[in-house]
Amino acid sequence: MMILTDKDRQTLTLRWRHFSVFSVLEWHRLLALRTTIFVVEQQCPYQEVDEKDPLCWHLELLHNQQLIGTLRVVPPGVAYAECSVGRVAIDSNYRGLGLGRELMDAALEFCEPRWPRGVRLSAQAYLQAFYESLGFQTVQGPYLEDDIPHIEMLKRFG
Repeated sequence: MMILTDKDRQTLTLRWRHFSVFSVLEWHRLLALRTTIFVVEQQCPYQEVDEKDPLCWHLELLHNQQLIGTLRVVPPGVAYAECSVGRVAIDSNYRGLGLGRELMDAALEFCEPRWPRGVRLSAQAYLQAFYESLGFQTVQGPYLEDDIPHIEMLKRFG
């Protein structure tokens, strides 16, 4: 596991971009991180690349310009009536440092003024307590998605 010093933390960068502005190389880098985690690490063959990505805003977490984390925000009406957050991924070398929380805090700050109805997500069940700590409540589940237990959760704003 990586140890981030205060100096290291100063080199962390969060960057929002819509799918339409990624270069091919940048998009390849993002997909490589996501498939490493969701397909290879979790040993879960599934269609990681989907039709939602081109409609989404993507948050990248960089350390010294190296991509170490990402998530996507899906606008309302695409997956759910509310906007949704998904594909939350942190490079295995950077886990346990609170970076997933930093990504989610940034996502909630991004979503609330744009889509005040709230945020819905389909979380892997083992992350229930993490999402509850961010204000999400379970609304459905557990259920299997790609043979992994999931729960549907909702965070209302206001």
